[in-house]
Amino acid sequence: MEQGQVARFALFSDVPGDKLSEIERLCDVVEFKPRDVIFNQGEQAEALYGVLSGAVELSLLFTDKFTKTDIQYEDSVEVKLEVTKKPIVFETVVPGEILGWSVLVSPNQLTATAQCAELTQVFALPAVKFKAILDTYPALGYTIMAKMAQIISRRLHSLTARLIEAWGEAFGVDTM
Repeated sequence: MEQGQVARFALFSDVPGDKLSEIERLCDVVEFKPRDVIFNQGEQAEALYGVLSGAVELSLLFTDKFTKTDIQYEDSVEVKLEVTKKPIVFETVVPGEILGWSVLVSPNQLTATAQCAELTQVFALPAVKFKAILDTYPALGYTIMAKMAQIISRRLHSLTARLIEAWGEAFGVDTM
């Protein structure tokens, strides 16, 4: 990984140079093709990712259950429970932004699926090693977590807005 790439991310903007170099040494650069999945909702978070180039869509898997009735003859009715699953994209992560914040928040379970929208290059910062650095330097850990809280808050607002929009579409509601 080229030196200084991590410094371009807001999450690391207040990290002193020596500690930033230590973090950069832990990062691997990984390339993904369009439609490749970086991680799935519900999996354990193994790494923090930063988008270097390309774009990654964050989505939730929406599960819809409904009954389907099939009337074959007047006295023969078959009722089945149908289940459909559909991803709802709520945000697109672009260069300079991170994903996989769950690495730092217990129970470390990923809250969304990350799928590449185009050819994408990311850095991957292993969770265990990153946490070890933050444990070693508590002041740095505080700085990182304060910035991480801003990211989580923004994503929560984005997710909430998209779910309200999807709910309105599903139930034909024009205004709320």
